[in-house]
Order: sequence, then C-alpha cells, then structure tokens
Amino acid sequence: MGAFVNARAGAPALTTATLSLEKADHLLWLGRYVERAYTTQKFILAAYDQALDATGDEWKGQLAELGFDDDAETPREFFQACLFDADCPASIAHSLDAAYDNAVRLRDVLGTESLSYVQMAVDALQAAKMSDAPLLDLQVVQDNIMAFKGCVDDFVESDAARNLIKCGISVERIDLYARLSYKLGRVRQEVHRLSARVNRTGTPYSQEDLKALVELAYAPTFPAEVTYDQLGLILVHAARVF
Repeated sequence: MGAFVNARAGAPALTTATLSLEKADHLLWLGRYVERAYTTQKFILAAYDQALDATGDEWKGQLAELGFDDDAETPREFFQACLFDADCPASIAHSLDAAYDNAVRLRDVLGTESLSYVQMAVDALQAAKMSDAPLLDLQVVQDNIMAFKGCVDDFVESDAARNLIKCGISVERIDLYARLSYKLGRVRQEVHRLSARVNRTGTPYSQEDLKALVELAYAPTFPAEVTYDQLGLILVHAARVF
C-alpha cells in the first residue's frame, strides 16, 4: 500500500449547486482530517500500550503505515512524533492543524460553536505536548472532536454541508481501517453510511468506485479472510469516490 497521504494529488474539482467549489472541498477534507486525528490517536495509544506490554516486536508491524523506522527511532521517539510533530504527515498535530485550516475557511457554514470545538481540540493537544502526564489532555482532544461532530448536526444548517463532512469522515475511516488493518469489521458499516449520504451532498461522485467499495465490503469472506491486495483495492476506490 502507498504512503500515508494528507492531500489529493490531481483530484478532480468538486462541484455543487448550493456550495462553492472551494467550500465543498474544504468540507470534505475537514471531515477527513478531523476523523484522521481521532482514529489515528486511538490507534497510536493502543499500539503504545501494546509496545509497553510486549515481549517481542509484533507491535512494530502495525505502525509501518504511519512511518515507523525501526532502525532510526526508538518507540518513545516515534510515538511522540506521531502525537505532537506537526511536520510528520501521520501525526495528530498535523491532522488537527489541517482540520483547523479548513474549518476557519468555513466559519459562515459551520457556525462559531462548531469551529470552537476544533480550536479547543488543537489547544488540548498543545497542552498535552507540554504536560508531564498527557493522557488527560489527550482525552480532552478526543472529547472535543466528538463535540464538534455533535455540533455539525445541531448548528450546520446546510444539509449538503453536513453530509459532505460526514462523507469525509466515512471515507477517512474506510481508508484508515484498511491502511492500518484496524477495526476491519467496521468497514462495511462505513461503506453503508457513505452510500446513504453521497446523493445528499450535491456533489458529483464516482458511482463505479462506490459500487466497487460496496462489493469489497460485502464480500462473504470480508473481513475474516481479507487479503492485502483487497485492502489495497479498498484504499484505491475510497480515494476515488470524490
């Protein structure tokens, strides 16, 4: 599978009757970056716990897609970078900074309440970075992301905007679950959610790639007997839906 990416190289422009092209794109990527921060943090902390308890090196393979270099880094150095180094594309800091950059361009669509929770998640991560006991602040990061998702339902008036954010969330979950071989049992649920929402975004999408995702997620052998090649196909088709 390819390297962890944080932008769409050569992706087609979005169009929608109710939102500008630029705002539609920011909404989709706001959903993706917020979810990337949330799910990656959970994955990193679970892997860190496993590393502390492990007698072997089995946990290291889980982190290859996030860029772990066994020859150049200690586990502590790597986990610190994955949480707090904004220059690391796989880091929580990078994802939250990108989420905030998208959110500030959507202030009129999101409303102050929704935007404030993204800002508070960024602030909580910074507090965790400076803390000697960061787990409490890291939990606050998660809480604020969840609060943001709730605010989207309560304060974003545009149905197309809400569904673009939620489609972004689902695409990112599908990508991360497949990329990291993490919570594969939830891929089918996210594909179902994505299928139910794409027509409510007012945005063109690839029916062919969405159909391929559905076929992969609903295959009788998925996820119990999924292959590496099949996970790679999930990544390809998820990236092409929008």
